[in-house]
Amino acid sequence: MYYTYMLRCADGSLYTGITTDPARRFAQHTGKRPGGAKYTASRRPMRVEAVWRAPDHTAAAQLEYHIKTLTKAQKEQLIRGHTPDSLSLASFSRIQTQPDGRRIPMLFVCYPKCSTCKKARAFLDAHDIPAEVRDIKEENPTEQELRDWHARSGLPLKRLFNTSGQLYRSLELSKKLPGMSEDEQFALLASDGMLVRRPILVAEGFALFGFRQKEWEEKL
Repeated sequence: MYYTYMLRCADGSLYTGITTDPARRFAQHTGKRPGGAKYTASRRPMRVEAVWRAPDHTAAAQLEYHIKTLTKAQKEQLIRGHTPDSLSLASFSRIQTQPDGRRIPMLFVCYPKCSTCKKARAFLDAHDIPAEVRDIKEENPTEQELRDWHARSGLPLKRLFNTSGQLYRSLELSKKLPGMSEDEQFALLASDGMLVRRPILVAEGFALFGFRQKEWEEKL
């Protein structure tokens, strides 16, 4: 897996490069490991600002080249998520990292026997996306977690229910939910993980319920 990255130095300048391991490369640039660049050796890198996962080495190198042709103002815009018209990121996925380049683990809540959850897990593995795995049946989400994830998802509350599950049908919730308050619905969801739509992928700025590959690709 190849990545194109941008890091900020102590003098405010931005350095762009490619690597197979952003955390290792940042450690090299800061002198904690041998192999850093001459440019960063004299400018003291402070933090990784952005990382994009590339399809292959050639694509990573091409993105590096195009970023280096941007002005400083355009690079700052790119870091903030505004892509200049002259740059295409269609083949790349921006990934979340800590300031030292380490990936920020996400929370992947699933039911291991579920075929859709297996597909979602395979997607994460194929894209080298680290995630803490949690069995939704063994450790069902708490009411507070559900409230938080619901807010991050932007979905109507009813979309958090596993409407195809046996428990949902046996409780006849399709008839009962319209008459329940939000508090009652959250309490019900927290009572049994099998009532909750799965899989769930939780990150700092979003929560995804159910696996739709295109949606996950856009977020990740």
